[in-house]
Amino acid sequence: MIGFGVRSRVAVGGIALSTLFLACASSGSGRYRRLVISGDEIRADGFGTAYEALTNHREILIFDGRLAFEGGDDRSGLGRDRLEYTVPMLVLNGDDQLTDAVTILRRIPASDIVVIRLYYASMVPPEYRRPGAEGGVIEITTGR
Repeated sequence: MIGFGVRSRVAVGGIALSTLFLACASSGSGRYRRLVISGDEIRADGFGTAYEALTNHREILIFDGRLAFEGGDDRSGLGRDRLEYTVPMLVLNGDDQLTDAVTILRRIPASDIVVIRLYYASMVPPEYRRPGAEGGVIEITTGR
């Protein structure tokens, strides 16, 4: 689980972070749009890790070590100007991941992935409805 409770503007190298997020979100690039992606599909597309696959999803932003869904009500504090983001909870094989989600995603090889499921806040299944899942859930099931 990753949470950002403070809403603020941060300058990075003289560029407002909101501008960087705007550029990232408006690119519209990415191979995936679906909410369920199979491990076979990820491997067939040539991605080596869960991180690589998710950086190629049109609704997910991974920036500066943070993971976010585009849209939502911005309880996460990542929202900037006209665009808003929600921070999802990462669940790996049924267990909440309370440490750095991006690092964990980089460590999951595509060869181990059975399926990745994305749940927006309004779609979170009952077993994941708990603090930390207000921004949605990214559920990864591996063969391990």
